[in-house]
Amino acid sequence: MINHKTARNTISCIISKNSSGYGFTLIELMVVISIFSILAAIGVFSATHYLPKYRKQAAGRTVLSDLVKARIHAIRTRASQTVTIVNDHKYKIDDGTNTFLERDFETDFDWKDVRIQSATNLTINADGTINNISSIDVHCGRGDPVSITMTITGNLRIAD
Repeated sequence: MINHKTARNTISCIISKNSSGYGFTLIELMVVISIFSILAAIGVFSATHYLPKYRKQAAGRTVLSDLVKARIHAIRTRASQTVTIVNDHKYKIDDGTNTFLERDFETDFDWKDVRIQSATNLTINADGTINNISSIDVHCGRGDPVSITMTITGNLRIAD
């Protein structure tokens, strides 16, 4: 025979144990969210400090890869390619009649602070060698530029 008084006490004991505060209160949840928000704001501020450096390195690698493509194109088509720096953020590669490649960092990547400089225009001959050897400097923000150096044999290298 079941004692109703004992069964009722057992059920109420089970119910009270399940609702005895094993969850989070709204205040605890708000404190944790505010701490995460503060840490995220600090992280975003730190990341924006390093963006010009990474943008400069990415722009330097882009210029280097475009020069390698131009060298391969010159060898393949047996036509000299001239690299002309149009302005601070734009350059083009052509053979005098046809433009092989045109890069504008301001419109292509929305990098308004990337600047490209070179003392002379670069000419890549049909055999892959380079005339008018100079370096191409890529600037972004403060600090030293990324320099792309070349040899007469057509070897290209990037230096931070």
